Amino acid sequence: MPPIALISDLGTRDYFVSAMKGVILSINPNASIVDITHELPKGNITVAAFTLVNAIETFPEGSIAVAVVDPGVGTKRKCILVETKNKMFFVGPDNGIFTLVAERFKVKGIYEIANRALMRPSISATFHGRDIMAPVAAHLSLGLKPSEVGPRLRTFKKLKIPKPKLVKGGISGCVLNIDDFGNVISNIDARTALRLLRLNRFARIRFKGREFPVKFVKTFGDVKPGEYLCYIGSAGLLEVAKNMGNLAAAVGAELGDEIVVGGGVKK
Repeated sequence: MPPIALISDLGTRDYFVSAMKGVILSINPNASIVDITHELPKGNITVAAFTLVNAIETFPEGSIAVAVVDPGVGTKRKCILVETKNKMFFVGPDNGIFTLVAERFKVKGIYEIANRALMRPSISATFHGRDIMAPVAAHLSLGLKPSEVGPRLRTFKKLKIPKPKLVKGGISGCVLNIDDFGNVISNIDARTALRLLRLNRFARIRFKGREFPVKFVKTFGDVKPGEYLCYIGSAGLLEVAKNMGNLAAAVGAELGDEIVVGGGVKK
């Protein structure tokens, strides 16, 4: 039986996540439910898309992801089901949250969730995760065909995620995510970064007009505690960090900020 993975910005202090799980288990008592995270930045669809794609790629075929970062809940935005070519299913709002899974895994089919029989009898205007998305995921785990959720769609909303670009003396990118350690994850992919940076040499990093040197290394232990470093992280993107410290707090980096990386020389 395929697992159902939940990801949201709902937090864990309220009843929201447990209510979704209760709905799933009421339909499929044998469901395997996995929490990706419920601590995403409130309403940040880009970080949600990034987190979802990097977590779900390790899951087995047939996995079902329910993504609830939904600032447009209760409006005319659709709830959708996306089936990808690697045989995974994604249930959530049509707000761009599936942009990166579509890019990485390619889309096999998109469906509007419209079959009222699959939803809870009463639907809240503010909690579609519980009343629409969770029950659909539960039915999928029991073998429901994607076409049974509603009409097929030709496309869905996609985020405009900036691409890194070469500029005079370096690469311009943006802060795509800041992890719980305060490490800054850029949108600069490894291939682009390696066009400019050389291992064990210093690079120049600029945030908000402030420039400082960081050493480009393989991992944290290659520099001393308290020193700055940059490296290719587990998501295949250039990250900047402070060994045993919080880089984002130290330099005032925020989500969406421009980051400019320039090559350097041995220091």
